[in-house]
Amino acid sequence: TVRIMHIVHPLLLSTSHFGQTISFVTMSFEGPMTTVFMKSDDNELLNQKGIDFINKCSANMCTTCYNMDVVPRMYGYLEFGLSAVENALSNITDIEKGIKGSVEKDVVEYFLHSAKAYSIRKSIDGTLKKDVTVAMQFQHLGHVLFYDSSEAKPQVCIDDPNGILTDAEGKTSPLPQFRDITYVPVKTGVVPNLLFDHMYIIFGPGLTLNWQPWFEKKLCE
Repeated sequence: TVRIMHIVHPLLLSTSHFGQTISFVTMSFEGPMTTVFMKSDDNELLNQKGIDFINKCSANMCTTCYNMDVVPRMYGYLEFGLSAVENALSNITDIEKGIKGSVEKDVVEYFLHSAKAYSIRKSIDGTLKKDVTVAMQFQHLGHVLFYDSSEAKPQVCIDDPNGILTDAEGKTSPLPQFRDITYVPVKTGVVPNLLFDHMYIIFGPGLTLNWQPWFEKKLCE
């Protein structure tokens, strides 16, 4: 629901009636990027209106990102996702855990070895180039609260690949760029680690699902 509201927020704000009578504040927990700024080649006035509207929305929006969670890096931060996939493919045994049956394991091993042998980057560049171009235009609005660990204080970042986000005074934000945080590979447990990072944030008071023993056990395996 929170992620849906992150999309609905700009839609409601664009309606003059709602924009004048209601103040919206939305926070997305580990949600993906939702917005694309499509620059016009011949209408600077339209571009400026778009930038002003994006900054108006950004004033009351933020997203959390815990450690190496790949979801908040989707869809614009492609390099991060590719690094995570390559890390997973480098540890085929780890991915095969939980797969029952020798035939199933043989099939999975065949496809994983094939994918590892053939460059993922070359495959994407050859077959998904147009899709990647679109995906990389997505960005977060507002601030991104990055948590390096459960003990670390959140680092306030912005996701501004197009250089259009400004502070309250209309100046370019001095905050660090979210996409400067690179993926850190792990030697084992790639997939479980990614799942844990994505779900860990909701273990906090008021957001927790750890009252369900099966849920906590699954994340901590």
